[in-house]
Amino acid sequence: MDEFAQLSRENFEVFQRYGDAIGPDPRHRAIAVYAAPGAPTTYVEEDLQLEYLPAFFEARPSGGGGGGTAPNVGAGGEGTTQAAASLKLVVLDSRLESWSNSFSSLWTSKDVFLRLVDVMNMNPSALWLLRSEYDGFHHFLSSEKSGSADTYYIGTSNFVLIWTFDRRCGPHPHTPTHTQTQTHTQTHALWILRQQQSINSHAPAAWFLHVLRRHQDHVRSPFLLAYAAALGTCCTFDGEIAYRAHVVRLIERQTGYSTHSSSVGIEERLGVQSLTVSIKEVGQVLNHNANKERHFRLMGNVLDFIAERAVPEGRGDDREVESTKRLLAAVPLLRSRMHASEEYLKYLKERAERLSTVLFALLTHEDSATHAELADASRQIAEAAQRDSSSMKTVAIMTMAFLPATFFAALFSVPSLDWRPDPGQNVVQSNFWIYWAFTLPATALVFGLWLLFDHRAGRSGSHPSAATSGSGGGGGGSGGGRAIEEMEEDEGIRISRDYERPRSAGSRLYRRKSTSY
Repeated sequence: MDEFAQLSRENFEVFQRYGDAIGPDPRHRAIAVYAAPGAPTTYVEEDLQLEYLPAFFEARPSGGGGGGTAPNVGAGGEGTTQAAASLKLVVLDSRLESWSNSFSSLWTSKDVFLRLVDVMNMNPSALWLLRSEYDGFHHFLSSEKSGSADTYYIGTSNFVLIWTFDRRCGPHPHTPTHTQTQTHTQTHALWILRQQQSINSHAPAAWFLHVLRRHQDHVRSPFLLAYAAALGTCCTFDGEIAYRAHVVRLIERQTGYSTHSSSVGIEERLGVQSLTVSIKEVGQVLNHNANKERHFRLMGNVLDFIAERAVPEGRGDDREVESTKRLLAAVPLLRSRMHASEEYLKYLKERAERLSTVLFALLTHEDSATHAELADASRQIAEAAQRDSSSMKTVAIMTMAFLPATFFAALFSVPSLDWRPDPGQNVVQSNFWIYWAFTLPATALVFGLWLLFDHRAGRSGSHPSAATSGSGGGGGGSGGGRAIEEMEEDEGIRISRDYERPRSAGSRLYRRKSTSY
């Protein structure tokens, strides 16, 4: 094992996180495909408990036509090469235990997962990619020194697919003369579903398994899983692209920007909240488009690799070569499909960008309309206040007009004034002084209290930080601490001694000089 592979294995064993399985009886999907000459290909799919997964990988094909074993291997003519192939795949899950942790956890146990890795003869360098959550396509050649088989890695935002392909040749067990040889190909794979916020998180695995079942006859080819991953990704993206296009059409119809609603226009005014939600959705469409374009480039690299390494010289038997050629023949059609999806993504991206511009323009218009409404409301309030002021002025004028008459009417009605005195008596009675003795002091008391409260209110308003005076260092005067909060006015300009930072040394000297007066 080379140094990087050993470092990758040690780093994975130390830092990889593992989570608890969900449910009282957690099971994992396991798929087995067996093929032998003279018998149909067998596809077995079942749910296994966690502790049975290593045994599932270690089991060798035996006689029998089903139940997780390979069909009987038939005998061929003398001097021919008999072939048998098997593929075993386990579906695992990985999730973020918390958003504070940047790396996800494999929802399996450490011992079981490392046993699966050992049974696969996986190149440990692939563990570095898995631990670091790498995307892209990577191929690691087999190594006799480390005992690892050919290892392939495909990483996307939805899943990680790692598989090994091991080709073994030996004498046929049913020929005593050993004139026949048997080539057995073993493929072990791990499908790890990454946590993601997609429309349907189970769609990638469902499409991949569907494509794998439909192409199970090509189990002898080492590129079956690569082709299935590329085709399954295209099928998954078709549904997601259609959903994003539907979102864009709905927003276009709401804003009146759609060709189907251009003659009608905007049916109703969109508020700031609605426009903000639409801008967020359009932004998500643009992000998903960029992600899809990146994955289409990735799958293009996978197909390029299949085309370059499809039929290696001097390796494999006739059935393996035939399966690979049939997969290779389907690559141009898959490329054409990917190209059509990429072109539609470009078109959808242009629509989303133009729609985003329209939404920002509508948001600016709505913001201006809101400010206009606020200005109109302020104007109405000012007009209402002006009308109230006019009403109060009218009331005050009317009060001033009737106040002298009211005063004299009240004064002349007091009992101390007798307007029909008896002969020899005056109109003003002798106890008339009592009225003034109470009225004048009471009036003086009311005005005195008003002046007192008004003076105290003025002092508390002009010195809001008087409680902090005298605290702090640098000066023992009573006004030293209060100078931190007070604002001074010099030639009509209010200057803060401690809060306003001068822009230059000259302005600092000028400010100190101006505040020293």
